[in-house]
Amino acid sequence: LTADTSLSTGIEAMRLGAYDYLTKPATLDEMEAVIRKADEKRRLVKQNASLRSVVRQPSASEDEAPALIYQSAAMRGVVELAESAARLDSTVIVTGESGTGKDVLARFIHARSVRSDSPLITVNCGAIPESLFESEFFGHERGAFTSATTMKRGLIEAADGSSLFLDEVGEMPLPVQVKLLQFLEQGRFRRVGSTRNQSVDVRVIAATNRPLPQDVRDGRFRADLFYRLNVVSLHILPLRERREDIPALIEYFLTLYRDRFNRPALSLSEDARKRLESYSWPGNVRELLNCLERAAALSTTDMIEVEQLMLAWDGGHGLEAVEKGQPLVSDSQSTPVTLDELERQHIMRVLTEAGGNRERTAAILGISARTLYRKLREYETASNHAGFTAED
Repeated sequence: LTADTSLSTGIEAMRLGAYDYLTKPATLDEMEAVIRKADEKRRLVKQNASLRSVVRQPSASEDEAPALIYQSAAMRGVVELAESAARLDSTVIVTGESGTGKDVLARFIHARSVRSDSPLITVNCGAIPESLFESEFFGHERGAFTSATTMKRGLIEAADGSSLFLDEVGEMPLPVQVKLLQFLEQGRFRRVGSTRNQSVDVRVIAATNRPLPQDVRDGRFRADLFYRLNVVSLHILPLRERREDIPALIEYFLTLYRDRFNRPALSLSEDARKRLESYSWPGNVRELLNCLERAAALSTTDMIEVEQLMLAWDGGHGLEAVEKGQPLVSDSQSTPVTLDELERQHIMRVLTEAGGNRERTAAILGISARTLYRKLREYETASNHAGFTAED
């Protein structure tokens, strides 16, 4: 605000960082309008910087609202409650076994909320080391610790104006639970190494496959944090308890792989379809998804047969075999082997079954082709080294 009406004064002020300038006499309405615009610009710049620092560029599929595929009455009730929760701004916790689609439901809630214009910020609480939790969540100032050479904005700051999805919240260490609770109650946080509190507008959606009430009784999870998260509670039943959804999911995933593999005639034999519909699906929807992808990748024709499903718990193999006391390693293999050797044997067997096709082998194993190539090179190098040693 200045009494100098010369153009050079205004230009110099803008060059030094002023958002705008007003000449006297200025009315309160003029001043209020300029201040509001300046504050809006500051907020947008801050939000943009936060998102750039922690969020990767989302793919086209992530921008779209996720599809919820269901036919059962139980799942219909969950979706209706989720739609109601989306219109509110309350904290939501989604529970259910691993693979039931808790992350899909969280993205569904965000996509139908008033915050959907901003990207959903997702953090897997079980994947962050305890020593880095506070820095990742709240950010840190430059010089806060030895390796903090620059200021870093945390996930909570990046989610300002959006939703923060805390996946596997039950794995969060107790010391961090205290700080998260404080943030949820006050809406303020403090970067590591800072003395200044900051306020953000964040909607929290949490998910866990752990029995949190039992964890509260056992002292592994704070009761006050559980009650703060448990405002709107959604529970997704395991797939074996809502079998009406299996045929719809099968058709949805088949359509997905017809497009992905450019095989419009891809289908299931009658026996394969019956086997999928009668299977217990201990890994839930994720296991069904991976099973069909593996079968589509392995099948040399457009008709997927029951033998190509390779269900993990079939025929005395996999986890079910362990529960029945059956060994996963053949009794003929009397000498104990390392996990690395077991992995090598499994990869080479799948490679043989896939006819030497490395891309298909990688798809069956659930790893990237690059990882498979690296492992095969390691096996070749080790084999050559063993040959030289034998010659010596």
